[in-house]
Amino acid sequence: MYLDSRGFVTIGMGHLIADMTGARKLEFRTAKSLPASAADIKVDYDSVKKLPPNRPASFYKIHTNLIILNVEIDKLTNQHIVSFEKELRIIYAGFDGFPTEVKLALFDLIFNLGATRLSLRWPTFNAAIKVKDWQKSADNSGRAPPVSAERNKYVKDLLEKGANPAHSQRLKL
Repeated sequence: MYLDSRGFVTIGMGHLIADMTGARKLEFRTAKSLPASAADIKVDYDSVKKLPPNRPASFYKIHTNLIILNVEIDKLTNQHIVSFEKELRIIYAGFDGFPTEVKLALFDLIFNLGATRLSLRWPTFNAAIKVKDWQKSADNSGRAPPVSAERNKYVKDLLEKGANPAHSQRLKL
């Protein structure tokens, strides 16, 4: 468990653990690979909640005792991807025909912002996406801190590659 940039308890690739009920639904394990008890989970959850947000995973690891298997993290990630893909198709007509790089950029944005914030609070960006103006969308893709400059550059670069058909790989996602 770790705290994301906004201070929410999270595991894996951005899977929010909203409360203890959500934490207990996950298959945490002890150091001996035994199923974690509700008490074990509460200890780690409470410990992480007291720490500062947005630190490297290694920072939180020394304050916790439980693990979650990679196969479980992969399941959660795949559930997010399926859900986000459905939401992106609703938000953006023609999503399936977008260049691969544009799709990847949109996945990064929806993962970070959520569907509601992406669809309602980014009017200039969304207007550019609607008309497939990838360069204008790239120019309007930056998020405020605590999103890192590197992550913003990654998304902008993806959108710019979509704007340049010679560089777009147009792979099927």
